[in-house]
Amino acid sequence: MMNLEKYGIIQGREKPYEEALYSIALIYNICNNDISKFLKDYGLTIGKLNVLVAIRTHSGPEGISQVDVSKHLIVTPANMTKLIDKLEKEKLVTRSPLEGDRRVNMLKVTKRAEELLDGLWPKYNEKMKQMMGKLSISDQKEIASKLIKWLGVLLDN
Repeated sequence: MMNLEKYGIIQGREKPYEEALYSIALIYNICNNDISKFLKDYGLTIGKLNVLVAIRTHSGPEGISQVDVSKHLIVTPANMTKLIDKLEKEKLVTRSPLEGDRRVNMLKVTKRAEELLDGLWPKYNEKMKQMMGKLSISDQKEIASKLIKWLGVLLDN
């Protein structure tokens, strides 16, 4: 087992909540940095990738509203607008008013974004596998199951 003292976490003090939360925070930072470096080669940030994937995944033929995209992400409306502005400038999304309600912006990914996502997705998936790769499939399933259970509990409150 890893010694977490260098991170200020004293193990064995009957505070498993502290060990768990700090470990999750450390894991998030490591993974976030690793994925950010990977995405830099594609001119993307994690935020941009998440927006593109949300649009692509949840969009209908007419697109998806900017408000609906934000419901699938953890971003503020101001940050969402900035991200969409950048993606539009980079010709990765189009934004157009909803017919009949110009207050609503409809978003679609462009062909350029489709090609970018198609090109990076296998490598991105492999990167995620590598980050979990030192754990057995059984351990990965157990961690996923427990985290999903915990997330459900937190979302119910």
